[in-house]
Amino acid sequence: MSFARVHGPGHPDRTCDLVAASVVSEYLCRDPEAILHVSVIGGQGVLFVAGDVASQADFDVSSVVERALGEAGVTQRLEPFIAFEPMAAGWAAAHAAREPVFVTGYATDETHDGLPRCASLARAVARRMERLRNEDADGFWLGSDYDVSVQMCAEKPFVIVRAEHVDQRALKDVREQLTSLVMQEVPDVEVRVNPSGEEIRASIAVRLGCSGRASSADAFGALIPIAASGVGRHFTHPLNAGACYARKHARELIASGHGRAVMVRLGWLPLEPRPFFLHARNERGNDLSKELDPEQFTLDALSDVWRSPTLVLDAIRWDYDASVKVPWEGE
Repeated sequence: MSFARVHGPGHPDRTCDLVAASVVSEYLCRDPEAILHVSVIGGQGVLFVAGDVASQADFDVSSVVERALGEAGVTQRLEPFIAFEPMAAGWAAAHAAREPVFVTGYATDETHDGLPRCASLARAVARRMERLRNEDADGFWLGSDYDVSVQMCAEKPFVIVRAEHVDQRALKDVREQLTSLVMQEVPDVEVRVNPSGEEIRASIAVRLGCSGRASSADAFGALIPIAASGVGRHFTHPLNAGACYARKHARELIASGHGRAVMVRLGWLPLEPRPFFLHARNERGNDLSKELDPEQFTLDALSDVWRSPTLVLDAIRWDYDASVKVPWEGE
């Protein structure tokens, strides 16, 4: 993989992801057996939160939406419109998916965190930007709507940063400070900051966002997702737990000497908790599928540490927030 991108929490698509995941987490805090499918879309002053839910929990969803927006750094007012319907009984009876699902997990030994170098670098730069924004008084000018793109070229990495900033901060100063921040992470790198100019009108308040789009190609590239990708769904959905299982076992196969890079692919049939398809291959093309035990991937037998109601939200924040710890990464 030669390209990766990380979105900050205020990126419109990422904000919608965080709102959807926050609603899911609130339901799971109140009802661990909740089954959910929540979608979020909107911008320009309004936000639509819709889905189907099977749960005994009852609370003010709009207050959770507003809290999630605040935590994402969205300071402008958005009017939330909530439309939830009861989930069909057949779908609500199982924690698995209502449609066939295939997930992929990938790991490599080229970096300390087991990510491809471009993904590791994009993630590290985003985490530096979050620290500057949240912990450094001199970072008051940096907004939460940003993205970090890394292209691995033949000679050196090429990093492009698009970052929201206050209008009192000159574009020249924004470029100089963020270029310095990137080069603190990797000195030998080509950097472009806000190549299209000022970014003073940003975030979902003035742009449009949709949940599920950022996570499909985020920190790990469109071809090799590595973390949970079932935005708006309960954690035991195979797009979440299944994808994290795949990533976890890819890392374990590398640790046990089965290759320097491993891809694990798993598949589930509708409403079935046990995968019907398991495949693993290393960088040499060796088939490692025999190393995978179907019993290790059963969705209804998750350990307690994998049942935290906040894992849905943590799986998204893990990209850019260094304080987040998720069990499948072993951090």
